[in-house]
Amino acid sequence: MGRFLKIVIIFLFTIYSFAQESSLPDDLRQHNLTQFNSSLFNPTFSFDRNQPRSLSLWSRWQWQTVDADPTTLFVNYTQKIDAQSSAGIGFFQHNTGLFLNTGGILNYAYAISLGEESNLIFGTNINFYNQKLADDRLINGDQVDIAQLSTENSFVAEFAPGLRIQVKDFDMAMTIENALDYNFSDNERGETSRIFSASIGNRFPIFLLDEVSYLRPLAYVRAVPNEDTQYGLTALFSNPKFWVQGGYNSFYGVSGGAGATLFEKFSIGALVEFGLDNTISAEDPTFEIVASYYFGKQTFAAKEKKEKKSVEERMDEVEERRRLAQEERERQRLEKERLIAEARQDSLNKAREIELAAVKEQNRLDSIARVQREQEVEIQPNEKYEEVVTSDGLEPGFYLIANVFGTQKYFENFMTTLQAQGLKPKSFLRSLNGYNYVYLERFDTIEEARAARDSNFNGRYSEALWIFRVRGE
Repeated sequence: MGRFLKIVIIFLFTIYSFAQESSLPDDLRQHNLTQFNSSLFNPTFSFDRNQPRSLSLWSRWQWQTVDADPTTLFVNYTQKIDAQSSAGIGFFQHNTGLFLNTGGILNYAYAISLGEESNLIFGTNINFYNQKLADDRLINGDQVDIAQLSTENSFVAEFAPGLRIQVKDFDMAMTIENALDYNFSDNERGETSRIFSASIGNRFPIFLLDEVSYLRPLAYVRAVPNEDTQYGLTALFSNPKFWVQGGYNSFYGVSGGAGATLFEKFSIGALVEFGLDNTISAEDPTFEIVASYYFGKQTFAAKEKKEKKSVEERMDEVEERRRLAQEERERQRLEKERLIAEARQDSLNKAREIELAAVKEQNRLDSIARVQREQEVEIQPNEKYEEVVTSDGLEPGFYLIANVFGTQKYFENFMTTLQAQGLKPKSFLRSLNGYNYVYLERFDTIEEARAARDSNFNGRYSEALWIFRVRGE
């Protein structure tokens, strides 16, 4: 997206910079043409903005009442040729206040598909008109000396190409008004004064009251010779039954207009514009009137019904995605609850198992202690045997003692020696005498202890062994 915005900025800056070097004539003041006759703003707009098979009228009274000047009148018929092209023919009369230009306009636009809902659109307007001096006019408050100008009429043809890139509802366009002209009266090319225009816009579908409406903002810049570069913004809200528009132009000021469509065939509307610039703010408001009649079945309503179906399909798709997302969230919630319940049950089972194991172990120890308490040992002849009541936290039983140390150094060396022999000796420290007792194993009965002693710990230890008993309380 960042790269795309950079392209747009470079595009507008290039048009602006190049246009600063040109000397341009008066423009047609067509910046408010958003709903009808928009091919006069950019020739590519006849492809999808002008209604196919429609006859439209636009009239503008600049800063004056309807019976004064300067004025512009444009009548245009637009026809869709096929899915990729459109054409139009029109009549216009443009009164600049000094010259009166009367003639016709031919329009053609052709689209090259760049992919799904993307087009590169080429278009052109060819203007051919008779130019003559209007009678006494005021220009910038000064009387023009008509005697200083040529009074001969001229027949002129002008070529105005345009280009537009359309990606779904977004588009970026440019046009060059009067890119090339030819004066047939003098049989020579005129000194062309080009007007460079560039625009970016987007269309936002709005589904409202069971109808499809559109909000279409558009920003533009127009480089007019010997004048400050114009920049502006228009916004059109269009409905099958009515439309409302507003705009701002850095030279002409702010505008607002509205219109209605009757019987799905005929549309009529009006617009008023107020100057803000210091040089024109004292002028009267500007008025515009537009009207259009649609032929055949390809009307605004038919197009809107098609768009409505498309919007409904998209809404159904969004609703289906929302439903699936809701089902997925519910599934994840139930799965989470199941895992939590399983974890809780596992924790309870484990705690129960630990508790049972502890009880079992305690029962075993209690049983051993009971047996040991009840067991009486008869000391055999020459048998080394010692017996004490439970102390120092020792588990009751019969310990097979290998050695006793009062010196830590000898105790540690002896433990290392036994470990080197592959044994696993253990030890305990008696608090009574401070001696470390090294034993090879603990047994629950005297019989087991004597058997291990007499067998030299199953032949693994050949030195003397004796038995130390810890009696349970």
